[in-house]
Amino acid sequence: MKRTLFVASNRLGDAVLTTGVLHYLLETEPDIPITVICGEIPKSIFEAIPGVDRVISVKKRRFSLHWPEVAIALGPVFWHRIVDFRGSLLGFLPARHRHIWRGGQDDLHKVIANAQLIGHDRPLPSRISPTQEERDATRKWLGPSEAQEQILALAPTANFYQKQWHFENYLRLAKELTAKGGILEGARVAVFGAPGEEAQAMPVVEALPVDQVIDLVGKTTPMEAAAVLSQCTLFVGNDSGLMHTAIAVGIPTVALFGIGKPAVYGPWGEKSLCLKSTPPGTPITRPAETSDAIQEEPLPFEYVLEEIDAFYRRISK
Repeated sequence: MKRTLFVASNRLGDAVLTTGVLHYLLETEPDIPITVICGEIPKSIFEAIPGVDRVISVKKRRFSLHWPEVAIALGPVFWHRIVDFRGSLLGFLPARHRHIWRGGQDDLHKVIANAQLIGHDRPLPSRISPTQEERDATRKWLGPSEAQEQILALAPTANFYQKQWHFENYLRLAKELTAKGGILEGARVAVFGAPGEEAQAMPVVEALPVDQVIDLVGKTTPMEAAAVLSQCTLFVGNDSGLMHTAIAVGIPTVALFGIGKPAVYGPWGEKSLCLKSTPPGTPITRPAETSDAIQEEPLPFEYVLEEIDAFYRRISK
């Protein structure tokens, strides 16, 4: 029996960015079951994709000893296809077709580079499609469904502090966008964050009215977060896995970039907006106050607000 081995990243964002390739393989080779190898964090994303036969999560060990352990767990298989986005030892297992990641280019977006890895000449955008059952399960946080309900999704955290726009900016943004006359007047605000990111996310939660805020900090799996995001009206967040998840579920997405590679990891698609610090590559954290003056933020609040307002009005026409 033919089988495909698909080796994805430990990181949520990189893993989500490979879902377009995974869906393509499932659609073009529907009779070939796929085993996914990934980290523990994105595991729930892959488990929810119809057609995926098996998901094995990897915990890193010293000297890359986790790879022999995974190979033993896989058993003696001659794979029809191996797609390895990590360039791991699993790429050397017996296979008829082999696609091994050797590193990307700093000017080529991942959805293009990932597609090229399997010989496809068009971008394969990330895709996550929560089922109605998965969406219904989020009602424990969202409450009863209401027609035309608008939800602003905010992700004020990131895996590195220099990628984080100050939480006071996110709080102010939530108030401005949902105020009378704002683009999301009267909307509720869902605040996301992983366990351990409370210091950046909870000040936003705690400063918003109880009847407006939806506190999701440390409460969802990545797939549960995707199901919630699929019901949101607009996402604003830092360069993070949650930003890529918002893109993958198809909602309008605004990403705030400082350090990092927006040409490679920026939001993809017509319903996305990438706002970059000035000069590009500058951390978007708030500069420290000095005795002489307060430096202007690399990503000023008024600029972000104006750009989001114009972006949302344009795509909502």
